Amino acid sequence: MTTTWKTLEDYLKPNPNLRPPVATSKVWTPPRRSRGKRKISLRSKGSSRGGFQANGNATAYESNLELDAALSLLARPDVVDVIDQYPQVSFVDADGKRHRFTFDFMSIHADGTKTAHSVKPESKVEASRIQEIHGYLQWQMSPKVATRINLITEEKLTDEDRFNARLIHTVRRKPYPDDDAIIERLISGLHGSTTLGALAKASGRRGYGYRAAARAVAAGKLRLVRHGRMVSKAVVCRPNDKT
Repeated sequence: MTTTWKTLEDYLKPNPNLRPPVATSKVWTPPRRSRGKRKISLRSKGSSRGGFQANGNATAYESNLELDAALSLLARPDVVDVIDQYPQVSFVDADGKRHRFTFDFMSIHADGTKTAHSVKPESKVEASRIQEIHGYLQWQMSPKVATRINLITEEKLTDEDRFNARLIHTVRRKPYPDDDAIIERLISGLHGSTTLGALAKASGRRGYGYRAAARAVAAGKLRLVRHGRMVSKAVVCRPNDKT
């Protein structure tokens, strides 16, 4: 077997497929505190708990289902913000007892409306009485707090939804305006359909072009012709195209 050794000079050459780091005054900018009304403990031996940034704010979740639900909401073009553990409201049950209830997430939409979301595994919906609680809140909660109430279970999130939501969250974390501008120019001249991979290749930006094309889908500047994972072979077109 022949071993090829690299010289130190060759080893230290920059990878042409990677961009140089962007100069910044700080190594890390901490997110703002969570806006939630109920604080959750991040110490757990029996569940998945953690956090991520949403619009610069720390956003907590108590399960992988909650994480996927939050990212799926943020991935929607009509959603401008998502707040965790909010809103916190009270309601009176059929026995006249007052209870306090905290929604898992609040989504704020571009048209100014708000949706309060509860996230539950389908197997726990009945035992949690969440639909009964939502029924009370539908009549007792002020519309100023939330315009709509929604229940999210794993049955409402397909594998494709989860994949796309995590992808969109990733590509949005480090946008490159120049890449986005190139993809937008390609979209303006698009007639019919193409693939994300074809747009990436035409952009001349390789993987960065694919990331920019994915951001265009997230921004509503492109749409998937068929519901599926936003991989390179995914077919896309302009939003108003009848394809």
